[in-house]
Amino acid sequence: MESNARVLKALGAWLFLVLLGMAAAAVTIALVNKYLYGPETDVRAYFQQLRDGDGGQALGLLNARVPEANAAMLDGDPLEASAEELEDVEVSTVSNDGERAVVRADYSVGGTRHSSEFSLHPVDTQWGFFTVWAFDETPLPTLTVALPGVTSVDINGMSVALPDSSGEFSAFFPGTYTASYTSEFLEAEPVSTVLTGPGQEAEIVLEPRPTTALEEEVDRRLQEHLDGCAEQSTLFPTGCPFSYEFDGRVQGDVEWTIESYPDPRIEAGAEGGWSLEPARGTARIAFDSLDLFTGDVERLERTVPFELAAELAVDGSTVRVTPRG
Repeated sequence: MESNARVLKALGAWLFLVLLGMAAAAVTIALVNKYLYGPETDVRAYFQQLRDGDGGQALGLLNARVPEANAAMLDGDPLEASAEELEDVEVSTVSNDGERAVVRADYSVGGTRHSSEFSLHPVDTQWGFFTVWAFDETPLPTLTVALPGVTSVDINGMSVALPDSSGEFSAFFPGTYTASYTSEFLEAEPVSTVLTGPGQEAEIVLEPRPTTALEEEVDRRLQEHLDGCAEQSTLFPTGCPFSYEFDGRVQGDVEWTIESYPDPRIEAGAEGGWSLEPARGTARIAFDSLDLFTGDVERLERTVPFELAAELAVDGSTVRVTPRG
């Protein structure tokens, strides 16, 4: 009897250890499934590929559907730059019924919280226990960038072409995309947008403004024109914005000087052209007036207000200023 009891105890202990081992194995499988093979793992890997600027791996992992748009943002430095501001990333499973999982990534961009959701499905198992997941087909977002009158801009540090002053770009999400432009005579303040979801359509319209160099060049051209007008010894300088009506006889030369030069405001047109707002200035005329009856000569000096209008065209490094008389 004692021998049977010992056998039963040993068998019970062995069964307990087997059950304990099976429970431990089940827990281990569950943990491995969650942290090494679970859908969250794929999302974390995707975020890492964005940070690494590895567009090829990211496209394959995301099972991306790429729009027919410029692909300049999908790899390398521009892609890496898009993920630079992603901070405090937290990945969690929203739902998982075994056939489909939804994973949400919460993150901060510039201090503002955002989130993106990803849908995944099981495609295989490894070792008979571990589920391999894959992203559902995911359409990439698109970003349209426009700057009137310009054929290229910088996006995330890369110079890209803008046919017809506008371009559409495929992009990964989540990510920050910043467009800007700087040249000798034209600049545009950087504008950023954050893409957070599949198929999202975003637009950046840059606002051009003249640089200090362009303003100085326009002022120089107008001053040259007005100085040329002032050199004409006549009451009515040809092609010039100022003149002086006088009914008497002018004795000798007419002398013009510019007292104050106009300072026109430069404006960019909606279609990329430029315009100069008419601006006011003053000239001073001086000449001797001869009285035909008495023969007396009187020195006349007058301030003559005038308004200057001109056309402006900028083509690359060439500036054309055409005053209107």
